[in-house]
Amino acid sequence: MPVSIAVASAAAAGLVAQLVDGALGMGFGTVAAAMLTGIGLAPVVAAAALASASLVSGVMAAAAHTRFGNVHWPTAIRLAAAGAVGGFAGAWALASLAGLDGATPVASAALIAVGAVLAWRGYHGRLPLGPARTGFTLPAGLVGGFAGAVSGGWGPVTVPVLLAVSRLEPRRAVGSAAVGQTSAAAAALLGFWIFAPQSLSVGMPLAEGLALGGAVAAPFAAWLTGRIPPAKLTATIGMLAVALHLRALLAGLALPWPLVAAAYLALAAVWAVALTGPRKRPAPELPEQRAERIEAEA
Repeated sequence: MPVSIAVASAAAAGLVAQLVDGALGMGFGTVAAAMLTGIGLAPVVAAAALASASLVSGVMAAAAHTRFGNVHWPTAIRLAAAGAVGGFAGAWALASLAGLDGATPVASAALIAVGAVLAWRGYHGRLPLGPARTGFTLPAGLVGGFAGAVSGGWGPVTVPVLLAVSRLEPRRAVGSAAVGQTSAAAAALLGFWIFAPQSLSVGMPLAEGLALGGAVAAPFAAWLTGRIPPAKLTATIGMLAVALHLRALLAGLALPWPLVAAAYLALAAVWAVALTGPRKRPAPELPEQRAERIEAEA
């Protein structure tokens, strides 16, 4: 594939992926990583290119989420600090260790369960809002930063955890994760520059394309986050987390494609149901209300 076509394709992929990521808090890293490894780049080269693109698009997304009031700063600062440590460690591990896998089956299964809980909450409209909890943000940022550097998994790790236990509004969970991702990507990029500098030059043209597309989409995606009803946003984030981690879980099983397709069709059906929410039954009519209605109809 000519370089110009590859860069244009990367820009288109970055734009679409950032629309999803900026609005839902996840998707950019997973889509970009799949694209980069799919065209034959070595994992460390793909990860370095992804860190470069994530830094640029992440800065734009963080600025936009801040502009629209989608950031809870105590949470974002803790996520950013822990994410930087995890991102640097992930870059070192990927550059130094052979056969490193970004997600274990146990971790994927656990996060699928978290996503299912979020979808259930969104379906019923039961969002545990209240005073923010921040004690869990350090381990979430540490694991998310490591996963982000290795496989683009920052969002699928941090956002479901934030929604599950932070008591933040969904839009503020997404915005806080976007701010934290910028720090994690910067630390990962520093790690690749120190431990695998050659990987940066190889993947840079594609990284520039991804970054351009992501930067264009970031402001609109951040605006969209605040316009989606919180219950619908929670349900969609939950189902997207299930889909992304199911992909990681099934990758090593070598299942026939009809089974994989059936699994994702089932997820799409569940997502559609989750978006509709439970059907509200009309409240029982009191005798005096019934009398007034009959009198008005007469």
